[in-house]
Amino acid sequence: MPLSQLLKVNIQFTPSDPRSAAVREFLKRCLAPKARESNQDCVVIHKVRWDDAPPVVAVEFVNGFKDQFNCHKFTVNEILQRIQSVSNEMETKALLAEAGLKTSDLYLCGGFVGRKFAKDRVKSL
Repeated sequence: MPLSQLLKVNIQFTPSDPRSAAVREFLKRCLAPKARESNQDCVVIHKVRWDDAPPVVAVEFVNGFKDQFNCHKFTVNEILQRIQSVSNEMETKALLAEAGLKTSDLYLCGGFVGRKFAKDRVKSL
């Protein structure tokens, strides 16, 4: 699991709660050497709680965006997908910026990404 787009990961869970299984696995993956090597500046914090609150993951991305979600119904893959989708969006925006484009310059049409043009530049078929 790459941590490259993350600044901070905060995980809270009750160890004996069966709803925490995915969060514990997520924590294990965050602390794995390969993940740590992908971003040594990412701070991973975990707090063990002893209440009935659901497990929570809060992440802060390098662009300042923060996301916090209850994970009591999530699998570890769903947690990873949620974080990866934001990371992918950030990378796409960075690549567009390098190319001199903005996301507002693009539109999606049936899975096809096209570029918007002024109406006077588009010829009718």
